[in-house]
Amino acid sequence: MEIGICTVKDIAEFLSYIITSFSLIGLWITYALSKKQIHFSTMEKCTNDFRNIISSKDTKSEEDLSRAYIDLVNEEFFYLEKNYLPLEVCIEWVDGMIDYLPFYDKDQNLVPSANVQLMGDEQFVMYLMVNYPRIYKAIKLKNKIDFDKVRLSIISEENRKIRFKERNKLIFAIISSLKISSWKKMHLKRMIASR
Repeated sequence: MEIGICTVKDIAEFLSYIITSFSLIGLWITYALSKKQIHFSTMEKCTNDFRNIISSKDTKSEEDLSRAYIDLVNEEFFYLEKNYLPLEVCIEWVDGMIDYLPFYDKDQNLVPSANVQLMGDEQFVMYLMVNYPRIYKAIKLKNKIDFDKVRLSIISEENRKIRFKERNKLIFAIISSLKISSWKKMHLKRMIASR
């Protein structure tokens, strides 16, 4: 029985195949680890930026806080578009943004932010949105969203379920409006459905 390795050349070819295989496996492992590190670094940076905005509440004007928050949201949307964040994180962050962002409903009426008064001023919102077209595209809704349901109190179990369902529709609308692939939209739909 012959194993197929007869000459020094055959041995060298066989060893090169083995080395190449291990190198490719090593490259794949390095890629996977570096991608996780990019995700972690990006999440850590955005979380620290948000904490800095919140901690400066007493020292900055509401307008400055709004601008800093909008800038952070724009950055987070950029990271979402470029796949620097896991989709699970994006869903959670967008869920948190819902209470702070203004929206334009299906009929293009302004729905002010639930928490930040200044963001309800249409002139200020337009100023911000002209400078941040990515955010403007995300808050300009094409489908009907019931903001009364989105902002329901979570005291009762029934309200929580209604609120959760409507917020999921809004999260899907926001993330889908960004430049993401159709595959990512399908994955997003499955992830939101399984929350």
